[in-house]
Amino acid sequence: MMHPAIRYLQLGLRSLGYDPGQIDGWYGRNTARAADGLYWQGPVKSSEWALVTLRRGLIGLGYLSGPAEGGFDAMEKHALGEVIDNDGAPAASVADPTKVLEPDKPELPVAHDRVLRQGSAGTVIDTFMLHCGALPGDWHVDKSNAEIVAAVHRMHTAPKSQGGRGWSMIGYHEIICPDGERIAARPLERYGAGAIGHNRGVKHVLMIERKTIDRTYRPEQLYYPEQLAAARESIAEFGQQTQFKRLLGHREVAAKLCPGFDVIDRDWTDLAVA
Repeated sequence: MMHPAIRYLQLGLRSLGYDPGQIDGWYGRNTARAADGLYWQGPVKSSEWALVTLRRGLIGLGYLSGPAEGGFDAMEKHALGEVIDNDGAPAASVADPTKVLEPDKPELPVAHDRVLRQGSAGTVIDTFMLHCGALPGDWHVDKSNAEIVAAVHRMHTAPKSQGGRGWSMIGYHEIICPDGERIAARPLERYGAGAIGHNRGVKHVLMIERKTIDRTYRPEQLYYPEQLAAARESIAEFGQQTQFKRLLGHREVAAKLCPGFDVIDRDWTDLAVA
């Protein structure tokens, strides 16, 4: 993500002891790493100029209000955590209410009291969302699993000028490859970037389709048996780890075909009521 206010954020980070790399207004991996360092460890060194500059960046991104004067206290830390959680995107662009849908689906029964948490606010992860890659059906042919993951990573992190999304890291928490291998991607403790308005408290899982998705199909028409088995395994593990309340396909919260089929709870988890 690129934004003029990120230049101030980068200057402040550098002056507080965390190197964001080039001061270019780009919230890439180095800036994200520096922001994480400041959030968890606090300033290594400090000056009034550094704090004013950092606050100017947080204000410019819309996560902090008021004058640029001040220190690095609870308000600044909270604002920085929001920047980290949203991959440097300005607050005004985090969710577009005109594109956000609410799923019309009953919650699953909670089987235990264990929880996984996500983001600086410690949001309970209670939703599992399935995605497709929106790629040509033969895209994966002759690619190793490592090459598939690396390519998806580039799609998400390359600058927009190069056809990417400009994020600091891949948006999905897990990728299920055509042979059924499950590969961890974005850390689960970080909010994903899978669905506008539905990223907090959600585990986003991508399945690489074997057929171009141009309409609604049955799952077995789009994905290999090994992938569907791996997805069920991932869903079952999720249900054991946290208070699993909702299983969704991306299409249930956005005007998209993704993942290419209707996600019917009882087909995927024994928590569903038939």
